[in-house]
Amino acid sequence: MILGIYGSGGLGREVLDLAQTINRMAKKWEKIVFINDFKQELVINGAEVFTFDEIKTNFAINNVKVVIAVGEPKNRQVLREKIAANSYGLQSLVHPTAFIGSETRIGDGVIIQYGIFVSCNVTIGTNVLIQPNSSVGHDSIIGNDAVISSYVGISGNCTIGERAYIGVSVPVKEETSIGADSIVGMGSVVMRDIPENVIAMGNPARAMKNNDDGRVFK
Repeated sequence: MILGIYGSGGLGREVLDLAQTINRMAKKWEKIVFINDFKQELVINGAEVFTFDEIKTNFAINNVKVVIAVGEPKNRQVLREKIAANSYGLQSLVHPTAFIGSETRIGDGVIIQYGIFVSCNVTIGTNVLIQPNSSVGHDSIIGNDAVISSYVGISGNCTIGERAYIGVSVPVKEETSIGADSIVGMGSVVMRDIPENVIAMGNPARAMKNNDDGRVFK
C-alpha cells in the first residue's frame, strides 16, 4: 500500500514524520510519498514528490490511500472532494501516544498528532486535523475538515462546526459550540457560543468581524 500525503509544506513534513513513526511500529505502507500539484522538488525529506495526475498514472487506485496535509480548512474540503471524485480513499493517522476513549468514532482522513487526549463518546468527522498536545472532552462533536491547533482544550459536550479553525492555546468551555467556517484566534477563551462565519478572539472570545472569504490564512 502507498500512502500519499497531499501537501508538502511544513504541515506535510510533520505528517510525514507522523506516518514514519506509525510505520516503524507496525509496517502499514511500503512507500510514503508527497502529492503536490505545483511541485518544484522531486524529493522532500527523503520522500518522493508526485502531482496528483502522476499518482493516478503511476499507482493502481486500490493501492493508494491519501491523507491531506494542508492547514486551511476550506482547502482541506476542496482536496477531500477531489480525492473522493477520483475514487481514492482517505487514510487516518493516529500517533501512538494519543489516547482515544471508548465509544469514540473517528472519520476517514483524520490526523491525530502527538500527545492528544480524546475522551469517550466523541465523534470526530472526516478529514479533521488535531495538532499536538490538545484534548477533546466527552460527548463532543467535531465537524468535517475542522482544524484544532496545539494546546487546545475542548471541554465536554462541545460542538465544533465544519471547517472551523481553533488557534493555539484556546480553552473551550463545556456545552459550547463554535460555528462552521469560524476562526477562534490563538489564546482566546471560549466561554459562550461562537456563531458561524465569524472571526472571534479575546477573553471571553467574541465575534470581531465576519469571515467573509471563509479562510484562515490570507
